[in-house]
Amino acid sequence: MDSPGLDAVLARVAGAVPFAHVRRMSSLTATLDLADNVFLGIEPRRRFFGLPGIVDRAAMRTQATALLRKVDVYSPLPTLASQLDDASRVLVEAARALAHGARVLAFAEPTAGLTEAGAERVVRVLRRLADEGIAVVVASQRPSFALEIGDTVSVLSGGSVAPVLVPGDSGSDARGRLLEAMAGSGVAGVEADAAGVDSVTVDAAGAAFVANVDSLAADAASAAGPVVRDRAAESPSGAVFDIVDWSTNDEFDRETPVVMGASLSAAEGEIVGLAGLEGSGRNELLLSVFGRTAGTPPSGAVLIDGLPVDTSTTMAAIENGIFAIVTVQPKYRVRIVGGISAPATPSMLPALVKAGVVTRDDETRRTPGTRALDAVRMRGRDDEWVRIRSLLELFPESQHRVLLLVEPTRELDDEKRAEVWRLLRASADAGKVVVVASADLDELLTISDRVVAMAGGRVVGDVEHGASALELLTLVAPL
Repeated sequence: MDSPGLDAVLARVAGAVPFAHVRRMSSLTATLDLADNVFLGIEPRRRFFGLPGIVDRAAMRTQATALLRKVDVYSPLPTLASQLDDASRVLVEAARALAHGARVLAFAEPTAGLTEAGAERVVRVLRRLADEGIAVVVASQRPSFALEIGDTVSVLSGGSVAPVLVPGDSGSDARGRLLEAMAGSGVAGVEADAAGVDSVTVDAAGAAFVANVDSLAADAASAAGPVVRDRAAESPSGAVFDIVDWSTNDEFDRETPVVMGASLSAAEGEIVGLAGLEGSGRNELLLSVFGRTAGTPPSGAVLIDGLPVDTSTTMAAIENGIFAIVTVQPKYRVRIVGGISAPATPSMLPALVKAGVVTRDDETRRTPGTRALDAVRMRGRDDEWVRIRSLLELFPESQHRVLLLVEPTRELDDEKRAEVWRLLRASADAGKVVVVASADLDELLTISDRVVAMAGGRVVGDVEHGASALELLTLVAPL
């Protein structure tokens, strides 16, 4: 998730109260021990003649022990971050935030990928911190988790905050309001700008919840878009393209599955949407199929006209008639001395992960270097749009039969989005198979003949064109 929008909302609602955003991807330094990680950059120092001197290791160990006990971490201080289990990593991040004086702790999917025992441990600590007067904000795209953990529950969508559960409400009433708010209907939102800040508060004595859902509109069927053919009477047995029982693990954390036994089919001339919230595996499925550009070596098969084809490299996939347009891909960087880092390729990951010197590239963390590159990136986005449009214009006349797209309209304005939709329909009208993975459920419901839903790495169902956003949400975000 790691939404910069969540940071902006927190900055406004918390005002002058110090807050820390504990992100889904750990920022702990794998080769440092627990005390060094907790106090990294704020180490207590002995003073000489009124000036700070060397690090006071004894004081740092004493304070680190107290903070770690507060968050239920009892590992010895010399333990390296790389030796911690996943739940302990989340909790050490919380201890670091407390060391920095944070009074509001924001967590993005704190229990994602944890064992049942680990998730219960994290939730127990969050509840204890809330009881002790720390405001705890948990951002998640899992409605059931929100209702389980939150004293108050709100939906953050399109810059607006819509409250759906306040103390005293019944959980059964909140369930319906939660889905309506996520779908963009039924609940009036509070704009998260300067004019509306007074209406959005964080209770410092309890836990709060914000569900971060991007671009979920109310009625996709009424949205302007390309004309979609009625395929209700067409037989699914006419599939040209099949993904069968596909599974792959995270290439960074190689024991964690991201796609599990996923299967989908698409017929000639059909646009199939692939929907899912953050962590559903929707993007990873297509990236893994197309040349193994995400995930560990997979299991499963890709079929064209019922016959298996090789997609183990991008060139093999292209030679077998499959082409992809991707605007988002996993990025990794190798940490070097002094905070300098360099790009890492997927083929380098196994050795680098084992050495503890690689991290995911998080572009939401602003640095002077990233700010200096903004102008270059904006030009790069313009160039990317030109390339996408050119490829889509040429595809109907090409020899390729299958077009896979991952977030094709990301960061495009409305005019360019409409042009992408028109070109996708032109490819389908030319008899091509089009599969589009996107976080924008409204877009998928508008342009697709059928939308396949994923949740938790698995395909959980599908809906036909004309279905409501609420119907699709019940699949991708089950209560």
